[in-house]
This record gives sequence, structure tokens and C-alpha cells, in this order.
Amino acid sequence: MTLIPRNISKNEALDVLEGFVNEELIRLEPTSVAGRVSLDGWRPPEGKEPGKREDGNVAGTVVRFWGAGRKGTENQIQSGVAPDRLDPRAAVALVLLCQTLHTTWGISELYHAGISGDFPTGRKDCHGQGRAVDFVGARGDLAGEEVYFTVFDDWGKVHVPGLTKRNGDWPAGTGSNTSYRLLDPAAPDSLATVFFQDIYDFVAVNYQDRKDVPEDDDDPTAIGKMSRFIMHPDHPATAPGTAHGREAHKGHMHFQIGVTGTA
Repeated sequence: MTLIPRNISKNEALDVLEGFVNEELIRLEPTSVAGRVSLDGWRPPEGKEPGKREDGNVAGTVVRFWGAGRKGTENQIQSGVAPDRLDPRAAVALVLLCQTLHTTWGISELYHAGISGDFPTGRKDCHGQGRAVDFVGARGDLAGEEVYFTVFDDWGKVHVPGLTKRNGDWPAGTGSNTSYRLLDPAAPDSLATVFFQDIYDFVAVNYQDRKDVPEDDDDPTAIGKMSRFIMHPDHPATAPGTAHGREAHKGHMHFQIGVTGTA
């Protein structure tokens, strides 16, 4: 049976995480919040020093907070910190994402603007409950060549003549008639096109897509189509000046497990 994190129970997710620990893929640390999981950074056995702890290392990829998420502001990237207080299902999904990026793209660092939960003292939504990710970029080495992408620089601000404005925004009047700009014939030829497509394809199967309940994995949405829960620079929903819609996600991809509000 294919493991789809959005479709398993919290108890099933805890069993999966225990398996990851036994496989020496991750480590866990104690958590004081019932029903939440805190990952503990370490270097998996395939590293240079087997078993040595490395802050923020999750399945071979170091997770680092970067609120700005824009090239040229790398001095703001924080040290690696393995996310804490996660919903067990979200923890499973994150481990699989980090492992996939590390093994297929050579990614060694994942950048985000929010993963750890802070419920019940903080936010009481999917972010506060440790069920959401604001993904801003990644960096690594693929076959000896550096790969370094940010959602803002390599997607959100990309100008495609005849499609987007100079600053990367979709023109007024576009409404929901969007598409994956990086696939347009006039778009710059870039490896980022494939990278973000791979991220989206993974997310559309493992995180919530059309529904906030279990759903089959045989008909995921595509970039530019109306996913209810995966937000990004080319999403059909438009809401200028708010925290919603594609305008608010020009510099990051948002994806989550479960409902948007409190679960």
C-alpha cells in the first residue's frame, strides 16, 4: 500500500515515524505538547560521519528558516533547526519531502518561512498546529553542479512576455485564468521549471489538494488549476492586499495536512 500522509491517522503516523527512527532516517526529541512530534536534527548514516548529530538535518536535508526567502538576503538565513510540535502526519510528510529532495535533487538545505507549530499558546490554525509548510526554497548539489532555487526569484518574480507583468504579477483582469508560467514557450529555459513541478507533484499527492479529508492520489491538480489548499505564485485565486490568493504567495508555496482552521 502506498503511504499517503494526508490519508493516515495520527496513530498510524506515529508508527511510521517509529519505523523511520529504526531505519536511522530521523531522530525524535521529547515533546511537552500531547499529540505533537518534535524532530531532532542529526546526520543519517550515509553522511561523512555516520550517526553524528547535525542541527536541523531531517532525512539528509537541513531545514532552515528564511523569512525573506529572496536571493541577496542570505545573511538572514537562520541556523538549521529540526521542526518541533508537528502533527504526526505532517511530520511524516515532511520527512518524505526532505528525503525525496535529498535523493533526487541532491538538496542539502530546505528553506521555509514557517513549519513548527505553536499551538495552543500561539496560532490556532493549520500553522499553529504544526500541519502546514511555507516553502521558500532549497539548495544543494546535483551531479557536481549547484542547484539553488527560491520561489520568489525563480518563479514568482519571473516575467513572461505576453503573460505576466514585468514584476511577475499577473495582470489585472486575469482572474482565475492562470497557468504554470514557467512552462510557457516565452518563459526562460530553467531547471527551476522541473524542480517546482516536482515539488508540486509531490505535494498534490501527499498533502491536501482538493479536499480536507482523505482523497485518492490518482487525480491531483496541476499548477495553475484550482487546488483548495496548495498555494503558489500561479494559483487561480486572486486576493490583492490580503493574506490569501496568489499575490500573497509570490514568494512561497503553502501546503498543509488537514483543515485550514483548528482541528
